[in-house]
Amino acid sequence: MKARDTVLLFACVILLLSGCGAQPTAIPEPPSPTQVPATQPAASGDLTVFAAASLTESFTELAQLFESEHPGVGVILNLAGSQQLSAQLGAGAPADVFASVNTKEMTTAVEAGRVADGSQQVFAYNRLVAIYPSDNPAGLTRLQDLANPGLSLILAAEEVPVGKYSLEFLDKASQDPAFGTTFKDDVLKNVVSFEQTVKAVLTKVVLGEGDGGIVYRTDVSQDNADKVGRLDIPDELNSIGTYPIAPIADAAQPELAAAFIQLVLSPQGQAILGKYGFTFEAPEVASGVTVTDALGRNVSFAQPPQRIAITGKAFFMIVDAIYLFPEAAEHVAILSSGGQTAAGSFTSVVDPGYDAKTFLENQAGPEQIAPTRPDVVILKSVAAESLGAPLEMLGFPVVYVDLETPEQYTRDLRILGQVLGNEKRAQEILDYFQAKQDRVAERLVDLSVDERPDVLLLQYSNKGGEVAFSMPPASWMQTMLVEQAGGNVIWKEASQGSGWTVVNLEQIAAWDPDKIFIINYSGDVDETVESLKADARWKEFKAVQTDGIYAYPKDFYSWDQPDPRWILGFTWMATRINPDLFADVDATQEMYEFFDQMYGLDQATVNQSIVPLLQGDLGR
Repeated sequence: MKARDTVLLFACVILLLSGCGAQPTAIPEPPSPTQVPATQPAASGDLTVFAAASLTESFTELAQLFESEHPGVGVILNLAGSQQLSAQLGAGAPADVFASVNTKEMTTAVEAGRVADGSQQVFAYNRLVAIYPSDNPAGLTRLQDLANPGLSLILAAEEVPVGKYSLEFLDKASQDPAFGTTFKDDVLKNVVSFEQTVKAVLTKVVLGEGDGGIVYRTDVSQDNADKVGRLDIPDELNSIGTYPIAPIADAAQPELAAAFIQLVLSPQGQAILGKYGFTFEAPEVASGVTVTDALGRNVSFAQPPQRIAITGKAFFMIVDAIYLFPEAAEHVAILSSGGQTAAGSFTSVVDPGYDAKTFLENQAGPEQIAPTRPDVVILKSVAAESLGAPLEMLGFPVVYVDLETPEQYTRDLRILGQVLGNEKRAQEILDYFQAKQDRVAERLVDLSVDERPDVLLLQYSNKGGEVAFSMPPASWMQTMLVEQAGGNVIWKEASQGSGWTVVNLEQIAAWDPDKIFIINYSGDVDETVESLKADARWKEFKAVQTDGIYAYPKDFYSWDQPDPRWILGFTWMATRINPDLFADVDATQEMYEFFDQMYGLDQATVNQSIVPLLQGDLGR
């Protein structure tokens, strides 16, 4: 029967899945030729093969060969983006074989019950290249040229594996001095189209609809070699695509599925793949990692953790810190649900794959965490006895952080950088925070103790109609930030405990501070401050009379907490405590810069997802 390379059309609803970033059980290398049986089973009928779009040419030839060796058998190829194929499988689409462009989508099929874990085998590797039309209208001669202003570039969408790999390349290149820190942003400004398959990227560039694009090396071999030019991406900046293949657990043709996979893995099949540019040498295995955590313990990993779980008390502080690293979206796989905000999840703003994560109950114990199979669990050190120790008894590595003071932030961001294998990014974050602190310190250097305003920072709460005001302990982040921002902390001696200390109006009146900062974690802080200004008792306070009472800013989270936003709250407080020294500092612009440089959120995204939630005295 003549081979059929027409894409199979399914009537099932295609689920748009992005994957949770999990990695499957270690996939064995392709077997040696002696493992391929000399005889093939006699069978007839159709064999349905789901294959990544980048396998179009090679698998078409393999299908023709398979049909010639199996008279009466027709191979139906369903060729599409791997994320689309795994979604179809998850929706119940019939198939016999799945060949993916990465382990992530194969894992999705395993988790959906369509592929038996352990049956998958790696059969090839692929690399990225940059391409341009054969006439090269933009004059591209090196990778750096992709950032030239005015280009029209075509990339795959982020949810497509080659799109994700392309962004990883841009991230790596932006950390290389040869490209510059703005390389990624400059390239993305040139993108005019994000496509759903790598073949769509190639087609548009071949047709001259774009000045360049990024595809797999295999896409520019054979038939397309004379239609596009190519710029190779060095391995240190590249992302190596690992292609696994597996039989479908409920295949209608299990014997034919096994025979087709054997052909792919055979010397003959590998030769066909090699003809189209695939390679068979595994990428260099990452060396072991040893992390020294907040408790001073050395935690060792044979390779960098791929599935990270974050849970326990105040988990959101860890989550917001780890997402300062671009690798977090891929490797954070398990999260506690809930948090301190009713406004939704900030993580969903910075991670397009948020909905595909595995979510635990807010107070999940070891028995709920263990089935998620994390490579590491990151906890705050206060959970060492109650949660960390039981998890380690079950064999799960635990890394502890604190993230409670500026000094701990320095240490703990380095820890997170080690876990994610990006210590360079950790230093960039620390440099950003330090520059903000240095700016404030330099302007306060000539300010004497007597010139510092008396400051009181209070948390407002209203439980069942009972209003209370509380002060943070002397050792907490909030107290330290007031001092470092140029204020005289008048409550330090009165709050020596381990938590918020309630203070009455009589004591506030006795202090009569120059500046009062109001925090409201659970309600509208602007309404709270306005109600205090209207209160007859509060009107007697100096801070109210001189417009020195301020609503502490917040969006998803309040800017006073040990969340990365503390640097925003610190800068903002400095402008309110000593406004004459910081007249040129615009807190709103500081906010846009922070979300851009720390989380990669452009102004349009901030305006859409952050600004509507903003409360507090930003001077807007």
